[in-house]
Amino acid sequence: MRVDTRGVLNALFGSAVLAAMWQVCGAGLAHAQTSQAPGGFIDSATGSGLRPRLSAGEIQAFLPPRGVFAFPPPYGTAGARLTNAGDCGGGDCVTYVGYSYWRNINNHVGSETLLVVLGLDRRRGGGGPTLFSYNKRTGETRNEGPLFSPDSPHSWASGEGWYFSANQRHVLYMNDGVRLLKYDVITHAVQTVFDVRDHLGSDRRIWQLHSSNDDRVHSATVKDGNYSDVGCVAYDQSTGRATFIARKGDFDECQIDKSGRWLLVKENVDGRNGEDNRIIDLQSGAERIFYDEEGAAGHSDLGHGYLVAEDNMYNRPGAVRVWQFGQDLNAAGQGTLVYGLASWDGGGVGHLSHANARAGTPVSQQMVCSSNAYRENLPRVNEIVCYRLDGSMNALIVAPNMTDLDASGGGSDDYSKRPKGNLDPTGEYFVWTSNAGTSRSDAFIVRVPQHKLGVSGGAPAPAQAPPPASPAPAPVAAPAPTPAPQPEPPLAPPAPAGAVRWMSLINVIDAGDTLRKTGGCHGCADASAVSDGQVTSSGALTFVASEAESLRFVGLGSGGIGTGAGDLTFALRLQSGVAEVREFGAYRTEIAFSAGDTFRIAVDAGAVRYSKNGTVFHTSASQTGYAMRAHAVLFDANATIGGIALGGAVR
Repeated sequence: MRVDTRGVLNALFGSAVLAAMWQVCGAGLAHAQTSQAPGGFIDSATGSGLRPRLSAGEIQAFLPPRGVFAFPPPYGTAGARLTNAGDCGGGDCVTYVGYSYWRNINNHVGSETLLVVLGLDRRRGGGGPTLFSYNKRTGETRNEGPLFSPDSPHSWASGEGWYFSANQRHVLYMNDGVRLLKYDVITHAVQTVFDVRDHLGSDRRIWQLHSSNDDRVHSATVKDGNYSDVGCVAYDQSTGRATFIARKGDFDECQIDKSGRWLLVKENVDGRNGEDNRIIDLQSGAERIFYDEEGAAGHSDLGHGYLVAEDNMYNRPGAVRVWQFGQDLNAAGQGTLVYGLASWDGGGVGHLSHANARAGTPVSQQMVCSSNAYRENLPRVNEIVCYRLDGSMNALIVAPNMTDLDASGGGSDDYSKRPKGNLDPTGEYFVWTSNAGTSRSDAFIVRVPQHKLGVSGGAPAPAQAPPPASPAPAPVAAPAPTPAPQPEPPLAPPAPAGAVRWMSLINVIDAGDTLRKTGGCHGCADASAVSDGQVTSSGALTFVASEAESLRFVGLGSGGIGTGAGDLTFALRLQSGVAEVREFGAYRTEIAFSAGDTFRIAVDAGAVRYSKNGTVFHTSASQTGYAMRAHAVLFDANATIGGIALGGAVR
């Protein structure tokens, strides 16, 4: 539906008010008329300045049915209303925008029009996930219609967890439970980026997806067939490789940073205090655990190699701090304080968005925005606030959130009503949902006057998407006689063709078919190797105990980087001439061995057998039906494993 915003405003307010408001709104939202957004003001992040909350009547006095408007003094910023009751058949169907790290606005650099995807719940009168457009030059705001036909199962989706690519103008990332999909919001073409079942097994599901700004690396929470969290997967689209990180504690979520190198996993690892962070370098495989008491993130977002997060353990309320990855997180200069609140009673900062992070720009020259809602009117807790990441503690007050937690619109709980807004890739526009004190929730955007923080807006122009990596074609075998059936035990060693390619080596060197611990501390489980290839229904891991004394674990497991010895599904613990069978750390049996003995852990149609020098000495009571990687965890200095091969592995 086309809406003439000047006509709407004129009908509501009369020509005099219209002239004043259009001078602000037309000039503010339309790029052709000015390069800087109007309004907004700087306040101290340590201050206790308080603006009176707007009543529902006051809000309705300046809101149009759709299109541009001006926020009243002292804000003076330019906003636009995206949705109205007509989009919902008069009902309350607008789903909250999701979370602050998922972009609802596309990369609109070089275009007059920005696009917004919102969920309009079909159960409450909406049409499902719907595309809206906003013309930055004229202010025209349109409902472009549902993304899916009524017979599509996607039309029933809320759109939560879907997000625009930072790099491709029309690409929306979405998932169907097992696949990450790229959906073109204009042509409606769908393309699979990756299917978790191809990498981790047929019973795996994915949720809470994220992508690097160059669309190369994607992350997702992994669930099992019962929808319990089992860990995180990072998928590199350029190589077609999936890296799985098994959970260690009470798992929450994971997120890839904007560069695609650093993976943040949120879970309570030690069972103390609150949520900890596992920070994993996907290039080296190195992992650092950042504990809650050190400042681990709760509500947070990621830039290019850094973390911006609210620290609930800090000595001031609502503290937002910045940490650089790849450095000592406790070193001087880390944990820069960039924002705070005036009271411990305000419910915290809420959700913060750094969807505008830019590569090559110093952290100190970038900004984030946060939004929350609270019943009490405390300083800045009911406003959209942005702040620079330089420690200046200057806060840009952008707009009131217009949310009343006691009004019925937006859902039955406070969480559904809170803004959880997010920035676009340029940092110029912020989108959120609000009930405006009424029985319905609607979506709004505001233009952020980021120049008042000394921050330059903009983002790289959208680029063509890299094609997803196609699986390597299977080699075509030369004509040959039908191979003989696989022999029964005793089992033969695998052929040299099963040499292992490692996706992760931490404090270990790979010398042909031999691993040796070269770093870390003696007796510590800080040296590991994880194979790139995986064994599925049939295959075998073979290795030679090069020496008899050092402590090592070697085996198969579904985990990825960071998997501990006790997390291996089928493993052998070697030390002082004794090889113990361990399954998820539990002792099963043992056998004596000498330097030079060959061990094999074989999987045959789900059955797992352990052998030494070709003779089976234990058959597991457990079956396996999912893909597993080869793992080695070396404790002692110079611990060595030789003759490593992985037969029947797939990549």
